[in-house]
Amino acid sequence: MDTLIKDTNQPLLLIYNILKNTSIIDDDKLIATKIFFQYHILIAVKYNLLLVDNLKNYKKTYLFIEDVYHILSKQLNILPHLIKLNKSYKDNNYKSFWNLEIELLILYFKNLHTKFLCLFDGSKGFLFLHLKLKGMKEGNHYHYEQLLERLKKTFDLFKKPFFDEYKIVLLTFYQFIELKFENMIKYTEYIFNKINSILVNNINYLVLYDNYRMQLYNLLYNNSDINININNVDSDIDTDDIILINNN
Repeated sequence: MDTLIKDTNQPLLLIYNILKNTSIIDDDKLIATKIFFQYHILIAVKYNLLLVDNLKNYKKTYLFIEDVYHILSKQLNILPHLIKLNKSYKDNNYKSFWNLEIELLILYFKNLHTKFLCLFDGSKGFLFLHLKLKGMKEGNHYHYEQLLERLKKTFDLFKKPFFDEYKIVLLTFYQFIELKFENMIKYTEYIFNKINSILVNNINYLVLYDNYRMQLYNLLYNNSDINININNVDSDIDTDDIILINNN
C-alpha cells in the first residue's frame, strides 16, 4: 500500500476514494491517510481532505487529519517571518539559507545574537553604557568614537540587506556626526533595541517551526501495517467531488 500511494499518478483520486469507500474500516483509512500525507503533503495543503463526505463517521481518521492541518496552519503562520529572514540573510559561508538543517539555523542565529550583544557588552552592558553616556558632556570624543565603532561593527555584522528588509533606519557617517550627542545616544539605542528584538523574535520563530516540524513528523511516521483490498477502491470519481475539497 505504501508503494501504491507513493507512486500513483493520481494521489488525490486514490486517497479520496479510500476515504469515501465504506468497505474500508477506520483504522485502515487512518494508515492510508498517514502514507498519503508522507508523500503528498503539498497536495494535502491545497485540497482540504476534511471536506470529504461522511469523513466524520471515521473518527480516528478525521481527528488525525484535523491534527495535521492544525500543525500545518501553525507552520504556515510562521513561514512569512522565515521568508523575510531568508531575504535578509546574506552570509557568504553558506550557499543556500534553506539548505541548512533547521537546528543549524537556530544555532547560527543564536551565535549571531551573542556576537551582536558582545558589541554592546550584553543587554545589561548596553544599559550601563547608555546611562553612562547620558551623563557625559557634549564633545567627549572617547565616548563619541565608541558609539561610532559599535555602530560600524553592527553594520558589518549584519550587512545592508538585513537593514533594508527590516526597514531599519541607517545614517551616513556625516549624518551621524551632525547629530547632537544626545541624539547620537538615542540613535544607538534605537539600533540596539531594533536589532535585538528582531533576532530574539526570529530565533523564537525558528524554534517554534522546528517544534511543529517534529510534531508533524511524529504524527505522520507512527506507522502500522496495512492490508487494503485495492479492488475495493473505485478508480472512478466525480470531478465535482474533487472541486468540493479544493481550498481554492
